Amino acid sequence: MNPNADKLRRYLLSFYAADEWPALLLQAETWRQSQPLAGLRILVATPVYRNTLAQYMALMAGGARVCVSRRQVLPFDAAVMEMLPEFGIEIVEKKRDDFSIVLDCAGVHAGLHPALGVSELTRSGAYRYERSMLPVFLADAGRIKKIETVLGTGESFFRALEASACGNPEGKNLLVFGYGKVGRGIVLYALKHGMRVTVADVADKNGALPAGVDFLPVPEHEGTPASEALTCAACSAWCVVTATGRPHALRHAMDAGAVCRSQALLVNMGVEDEYGSSYPAERVKNGKRPFNFTLSEPTSMRFIETTMALHNAGALELLTPDLPHGILAPPPDVEERLLAAARRGRLAAELALLN
Repeated sequence: MNPNADKLRRYLLSFYAADEWPALLLQAETWRQSQPLAGLRILVATPVYRNTLAQYMALMAGGARVCVSRRQVLPFDAAVMEMLPEFGIEIVEKKRDDFSIVLDCAGVHAGLHPALGVSELTRSGAYRYERSMLPVFLADAGRIKKIETVLGTGESFFRALEASACGNPEGKNLLVFGYGKVGRGIVLYALKHGMRVTVADVADKNGALPAGVDFLPVPEHEGTPASEALTCAACSAWCVVTATGRPHALRHAMDAGAVCRSQALLVNMGVEDEYGSSYPAERVKNGKRPFNFTLSEPTSMRFIETTMALHNAGALELLTPDLPHGILAPPPDVEERLLAAARRGRLAAELALLN
């Protein structure tokens, strides 16, 4: 193994048991032998936290030269950032465009032109690549991303509530905007915490919701009057949380003044500002930034490691000759190999919650 990759592996094993990150450990061991990324310069945009080091470790084991931009748009742990050179990871100080591959997140590097293409981590970044003339492997288009976005985000939302001393959620009202993967996870964990839950969405989700969860429609078009029912539900909620994946999604949905004057906790779990300019940043937890990024580990290792392994696997797929440009979904066999590794780890029992 690359000496720095081996050094990273030993460092991480002092914090995480091997069964918390089986997919990345297997990927690193497999790539250590085959060296499929030898000579490639790869820019990684995954938010920099301690467990992100495991993603770098696997890439380096495969022969890649890993780079991270200091110009971070997304939240990051500054202490971890400063450690990167100790492990042979280059911190890029200025904008440059000489990478073989970009492993992007939220499309923050969509203006670059990597020689082989892009592996994008999130659905929120996909729109930035819709007209790309490069092949773009979209990790979020597969099954594995549900582990992070459903289970990991739901679990981290409640860890963040606890860490922020917001009080016991049991028996309290929660209003969740959006019932995609993130919203589904928040609802799942809210029910486990004994909360009374209402989901609000632009699409009718009644048939998809768990028993006992109420539904309210969200006005879909600008110019539609604010919903009195949504305003009332928000003002009477213990907590309102956004998980729509759309910037300014709540801009016209409710009476913002009334909601801001209420006692409800306002939380955003999306990458973008989903509340909009009518809601002051100081009224929303963490200044409208994703609430779980108040944590030292925004997503627990066992929930994010398979996603990071799939993000890495995108780099390998980009080595295929004559790939079409535009968005590419992960091949089923690639995902199945990583899921098989995950099922042998600590995550095995929790994977059943996705069924």
